[in-house]
Amino acid sequence: MTSNDAAPQVSIYSQVPGGGSLPSGRTNTRRRATVTRDAAQLAALERSAADDNRVIVIKGGTVVTGDPALGNFVGDVLIRGSKIVEVGADLQAGGDAIVVDASDSIVIPGLIDAHLHAWEGQLRGIAPGVDFPGYMNLTHEGFAPFYRAHDNYVGNLTTSLVALDAGVTTIIDNSHNSRTPEHSNAAVEALRDAGIRAVHASGAPQAGDWAQHWPNDVLRLRDEYFATDDQLLTLRLFDAFPVPDVWAFAKEHGFWVSSEWGNYITSLPELHKAGLLTPQHTFNHCFGLPDSDWDLIRDAGLTVNLCTRSDANFGLGPAFPPVYEALERGIVPGLSQDAELSYGVDPFVEMQTLLTLSRSHVFDQINSGVENPDTQLTPEQIFSFATVGGARNANLADKVGTLTPGKEADIVLLRTTDLNTGPGTNVFATLVGFATARNVDTVIVGGQVRKWAGSLVGQDLTKVRDLVDESLGYLFDSRGLIADAFAEKGFREGENAVSAQPASALTALVED
Repeated sequence: MTSNDAAPQVSIYSQVPGGGSLPSGRTNTRRRATVTRDAAQLAALERSAADDNRVIVIKGGTVVTGDPALGNFVGDVLIRGSKIVEVGADLQAGGDAIVVDASDSIVIPGLIDAHLHAWEGQLRGIAPGVDFPGYMNLTHEGFAPFYRAHDNYVGNLTTSLVALDAGVTTIIDNSHNSRTPEHSNAAVEALRDAGIRAVHASGAPQAGDWAQHWPNDVLRLRDEYFATDDQLLTLRLFDAFPVPDVWAFAKEHGFWVSSEWGNYITSLPELHKAGLLTPQHTFNHCFGLPDSDWDLIRDAGLTVNLCTRSDANFGLGPAFPPVYEALERGIVPGLSQDAELSYGVDPFVEMQTLLTLSRSHVFDQINSGVENPDTQLTPEQIFSFATVGGARNANLADKVGTLTPGKEADIVLLRTTDLNTGPGTNVFATLVGFATARNVDTVIVGGQVRKWAGSLVGQDLTKVRDLVDESLGYLFDSRGLIADAFAEKGFREGENAVSAQPASALTALVED
């Protein structure tokens, strides 16, 4: 027998001193809970999916309601159909209820991404080192003009599934590649097929030829896909930078508008004077704004979201997002991940990044002798940005964002049996400082299971990966590019490479 074949020695330090025994009760209970979420229980949930009166009890979890009136506790969440009916300890639901043992889990409201360009999903990871003009050159001025409606579908589908896998149950889909009505249809149908809750924010392409059907075609889109608000999908406009005629159109027809926003836009006072600055607006980024603009945002009742990784990654404004500008005006911001060109969708990483940057920001103030430094953000505050703040951005605060009875059952179970989430000494520290997407065990959207025991359900993931490969291959071929996973941008230019379109108006505006 060689030394490699020998059984590993066990250190004497692995034993409890004095011959003591390990406290097995809690560990065994948590492991038993994980085992009960098996294929048989999933099958029961799938068989009863169409039953509007089906009762599910999420039992014995560490419940973070996000609702100050309800608090947080170890207990249960009772779901009937698509709604949360009751939360509390030892809830009784009758013999027909499906009981999900969550004693191994933190039970939280579904996370919300307030600004995501889902159509770019097949470009995931293509260029980790580009700045904002480089991003625009690759996407809007490079690949976007070659997108078929099918490619919009594939991008939206894969992004939505990655989001669900990471515990994101709602996204605001900022879709600025609506090149034809069919492109819009495809984007919406991908959201539907993914089973995610989404606000589809339809927007105009930023470069290249397109059908010039927007924004008027949004009226058709509403009639065909959004006839009721009692569904997972809702509709608004996406205006990359403010166009008064578009804002007037939205106001006339009752649409919300999401917009990119930063110090390169100086027209907010004029928009306010024109009566166009209404509460039906969501601003993304918001970097470098003067205090007077922040006051207008507060007074008009707008919602805002922070792009912690995006701003720093693409060189948009200061590296630290304007969280204190929002908070000191009573605005609870949402969090958003923007795009997957350079980093992946993981809301836990987004929260961790904001926590770390906020601590660095405050310590910098202290070390620089600032007389009244900002107060450190807490993990619980940041978690509220990813839930309550996101729900407000999506205009869905009456439906999601907290585990309040009467709201939609958008719920995530996060395992505490994984090494990185144990021993769970502080729930919010675990959620914001230690958890990652891989710890997301179960995802429920509107009472329907989308992820179970660590795996997405109801999706042919092999087909999805094949769709992504075909779409990306087509886009590369259309531009005469050769895939190269070791190249800086994931490709090399072939002999007949097609140049990108001239810089778009948005690129020029931000660069100026």
